[in-house]
Amino acid sequence: MRQPRLLHNDSGFTLVEIIAVLLILGILAAVATIRYVNLEQNVRQRAFNTAINEINARESLTWSDHKISASGFVSDAKIFDEIDYNFDAQFVWNFGDPKAIGGVLDFKGESFTLSRQVATNIKPAVWWIK
Repeated sequence: MRQPRLLHNDSGFTLVEIIAVLLILGILAAVATIRYVNLEQNVRQRAFNTAINEINARESLTWSDHKISASGFVSDAKIFDEIDYNFDAQFVWNFGDPKAIGGVLDFKGESFTLSRQVATNIKPAVWWIK
């Protein structure tokens, strides 16, 4: 007497199907790697832009405090003295005092040259990337 087979469908994946899956996984890995490499540069740029926005916010707040005070706007140099230009330890000012007319701000080994428009009686100082 013949024994019944337990597996009626013993076929598996074909070689073409396995190669197609490996090809798709390879393409996805390549795209993910490129996105990951660009991610670090994007994070550095966004962190630096955030630092510039922070400097501009500090300048504007200090300038506004002087404008609404009893003495009013005194001078750009007075505003300089009251603003803290220090950030996280990863941000370092290079080449002298950042309060002059600009400076070089270093973030994780990458340097950015900044310029500064001085504060006047009608508008606060503004920092930007040179």
